[in-house]
Amino acid sequence: MTKKKVVVAMSGGVDSSAAAALLQKEGYEVIGVTLNLFSPENAKVACCGAAESGAKARAVCDTLGVRHYIKNAGEIFKKHVIDKFVKSYLAGSTPNPCVDCNRFIKFDYLFELAKAFGAEYLATGHYARIEKGQDGWRLMRGVDPLKDQSYFLYCLKKEQLPDILFPLGGMAKKEVRRIAGELDLPAAKEKESNDICFVGEGGYDKYLKHTGGVKPCPGKIVDASGKKLGRHDGFFNYTIGQRRGLGVYGAERLYVAALKPETNEVVLGKLSDACFDKVELSGMNWLAKKPAAGAYVDAQVRYRHKPAACLVVSCEGEGFSGVFSEPQFAPAKGQSLVFYEGDRVLGGGVISAVAR
Repeated sequence: MTKKKVVVAMSGGVDSSAAAALLQKEGYEVIGVTLNLFSPENAKVACCGAAESGAKARAVCDTLGVRHYIKNAGEIFKKHVIDKFVKSYLAGSTPNPCVDCNRFIKFDYLFELAKAFGAEYLATGHYARIEKGQDGWRLMRGVDPLKDQSYFLYCLKKEQLPDILFPLGGMAKKEVRRIAGELDLPAAKEKESNDICFVGEGGYDKYLKHTGGVKPCPGKIVDASGKKLGRHDGFFNYTIGQRRGLGVYGAERLYVAALKPETNEVVLGKLSDACFDKVELSGMNWLAKKPAAGAYVDAQVRYRHKPAACLVVSCEGEGFSGVFSEPQFAPAKGQSLVFYEGDRVLGGGVISAVAR
């Protein structure tokens, strides 16, 4: 019997390494593929697409005795992830590069690459599950609540689900490390990656200046009435809900309540000023039947944020508008809002506007 072929996206880390090992153990013909996402001048970047990732992944593949390839995806990564990341901040939005990387790189470019290899499946080390239900294939949360990454995967195409494998979705992280250690995989003791992998330890504000070429743009920090509270070096250095590093002090704790690129202002306020209940979304992607107007769905504003009940006001085309039963802290333009029914991902989109 011919083994089914699977391309495994390999970063050299413990998760993708364990995924490859588990699939090989299940009888698949495994092909490891590492994407080089950065140009030589950014060679010091330490993340899944850096130069060292290829060497680490190859060491794992050598241990497993499987083929390994390195493919250059630097231009498409720069266009769809890095450039969009920089432009979003300059527009006063809070981007989600992990979603864009999944959408355009791992489950678009790499998905097509897997098909070109003649593989039946593409696999990654994401902590999520894909199950077949009465209404078709479903994207589900990973069973480890501390590692569940389904929030970042709502952008998958429904028709792709049958051809994607998530070997780690039913496992806890400690179990994955144990398996990697027992198999003596080189990545068994690799550290966790950063939330925004390509930004590095300096934070996104330093990244915007040193790599994105963004120059300081001094402006005013004000309150809701427009009263000047201080100065800033660029509104793009702030995010909605931020309360640390504001450089402004008051009698009560202050939060970033709004960013105004048109006037180059950062607006501060109380906690309640950074909470909103009305949201509008664009670029909706549904993995299940669209909810009807008047229905309630559980909506998750950020990764690891607790889902909250949201009334569907309208859901037409790629748009969505809804009202949360209770105001949510810091939903920001550019972030993803993902809908769930229990552990099932119904779909999601990008926040285009918020209001009270």
